[in-house]
Amino acid sequence: MSKALVMNFLNEGGQKVAVRVNNVKENSTEAEVGAAMDVIINKNIFSSTGGDLKYKDSAEIVDKTSTELTVK
Repeated sequence: MSKALVMNFLNEGGQKVAVRVNNVKENSTEAEVGAAMDVIINKNIFSSTGGDLKYKDSAEIVDKTSTELTVK
């Protein structure tokens, strides 16, 4: 099972933009995620088709479990 952090932002055009970080550490806190989102916005790290990321919208940690199937 792997965990991914999905951080959702609003850009200049008011559109939602998701940034996904795979293999996030197990004990990530809301404060750490909020601080990381602030850095992304303040340093203008990512761009989007609707303009710069301007506001934090939401964040979630997603657990992903896979089961391999033999189909040969």
